Amino acid sequence: MDKLEKLFYDCVYSVKYSQAGDSVNYAFIEDNDRLKIFFEGSNSITDWVRNMLFSKRPYKDMLIPYRVHRGFLAAWREVKDIILRKITQLDSNESFKWKKITIIGFSHGAALAGFCHEFVWYHRADLRDNGLEGYGFEAPRFFAGFIVPDVLKERWKTFVVIRTNNDIVTFAPPWVLGYTHVGSLLKIKGDHTLVKNKQPKCIKSHYPQVVLDALRNHKLWLLRYKAYNNCYK
Repeated sequence: MDKLEKLFYDCVYSVKYSQAGDSVNYAFIEDNDRLKIFFEGSNSITDWVRNMLFSKRPYKDMLIPYRVHRGFLAAWREVKDIILRKITQLDSNESFKWKKITIIGFSHGAALAGFCHEFVWYHRADLRDNGLEGYGFEAPRFFAGFIVPDVLKERWKTFVVIRTNNDIVTFAPPWVLGYTHVGSLLKIKGDHTLVKNKQPKCIKSHYPQVVLDALRNHKLWLLRYKAYNNCYK
């Protein structure tokens, strides 16, 4: 498995989650000095669209105020204190234990991964330039605004939203209602997957196995493209 395929597989199929509050499933995987933070997806469409017409400031006394999706914010608040204690753990030398932090989420959990990425960026300034990365697989939009202001983009510069096969969830809440993605958007289209079948419909594109197949086949397409180019060098 390549990196994206492995992270998604672990997020959906192999990680054992704990629950925070009523609806947030999270997990910590420790790998030497690297901490991986996982957020599980939700099968409830209600969770994705609840309160999508309303937004709220995520924190009090913000130096650079911005607003986010109220429903996802409510879920994030159930787990943020747990995250804070974990990412600020110290080692025997009274230094931060975690030198690298990777954040992974799927679906509803991908929105929480976006919140978490900004949260770690804020509380662990030592990781901003080297050591922080985030991946939101099939993430819904949660930033309330048609664009992310330049002054805020730094907070998600190493966060990647992965969209496969025009997954409908990645277009919700709609841009026309004033929501957008943060970080960078990696689009993996069906016509790049080496699969003879037609691209899955936008709803079925959200099924975990369909996402996993798209990631796996996209890797094969990249390898074949690289091999083709090497033949003519």
